[in-house]
Amino acid sequence: MDITELPTTAAPGLAEKAEALADTACALHDVAGSPARWSATAAEDVVEAMEITALALGGAHPAAAAAALPLLQDLARLRQSLALPPSDWPEPALEDEGEAVAPPVPISRGRARRGLGPGYKGLRIPPDRAAPGA
Repeated sequence: MDITELPTTAAPGLAEKAEALADTACALHDVAGSPARWSATAAEDVVEAMEITALALGGAHPAAAAAALPLLQDLARLRQSLALPPSDWPEPALEDEGEAVAPPVPISRGRARRGLGPGYKGLRIPPDRAAPGA
């Protein structure tokens, strides 16, 4: 097994987002105590978040991509077991032994946008109105 250390400094914003993801995962664990608390929509959102997180981590290193593959396959089976719609992401497949995992290409189904996105520029307030809190 080839061991390659990752850099100590992440791209701008990546470390903060990873930390926020870990905090949110802990908060989710705290409230998701029993099956009665779950809905199909909540389960689908969590499975989708896990898929996207596995794909993102897979870009960190070829070993991470190979380790994420079984998780992505298990998540696809979990979707079937819970009668959830199929993933927007194609199932990745390993190439030959020792080669990198082929990164999947996202398929867009026109789902509702999550978050504000990279193009968000804020709200425009007409000059004749005072800004809230001002």
